[in-house]
Amino acid sequence: MLRAGIVDRAGRLNPDAPQVRSGPDGLEVVVVPGTETASGRDLVLTEADLATLLRSKAAVYAGVALLARRVGVELEELDRVYVAGGFGNYLDVRNAVLIGLLPDVPAERIRFIGNGAVAGAKAALLSFEAWRKAHAIAGKMAYQELSVDPGFAEEYVSALFLPHTDAQRFPRVAALLGLDKEG
Repeated sequence: MLRAGIVDRAGRLNPDAPQVRSGPDGLEVVVVPGTETASGRDLVLTEADLATLLRSKAAVYAGVALLARRVGVELEELDRVYVAGGFGNYLDVRNAVLIGLLPDVPAERIRFIGNGAVAGAKAALLSFEAWRKAHAIAGKMAYQELSVDPGFAEEYVSALFLPHTDAQRFPRVAALLGLDKEG
């Protein structure tokens, strides 16, 4: 929808787009017409839905960006980005980067690992060596409370746009969308 001009970079629906209409909760776009749903009602995406998406993706991106900054790594330098959990099974990598959920790294650097917690627990239960490695890694972990970190709020607000207020953080996306370096 962003590429097609239905949604702008602030996550607002374009009222002039032919797919956009006024609904009971404001502007909405029909995703699936009622003729194709079991309920017979249109499946719509509202601006409130888009705002929720923006807040969620901003929190994820802000967390990743802040943690990378804290350890002195630029996001484009990441060799691998691991996405854990069932959520990752439903992500389209290119679209996740396009909206700014994931950093703008080549798609082949992004790996989905499914339920990493269960896989790690199983490995630790079945192998003493795996348990020792997990224990050693756990000893090197540091807890970072993002919600009270002033840097998080700054990153979060900047990430409330598609893909981000700073197009330089998403050079591939900026080129695809025809954004200038500033925007």
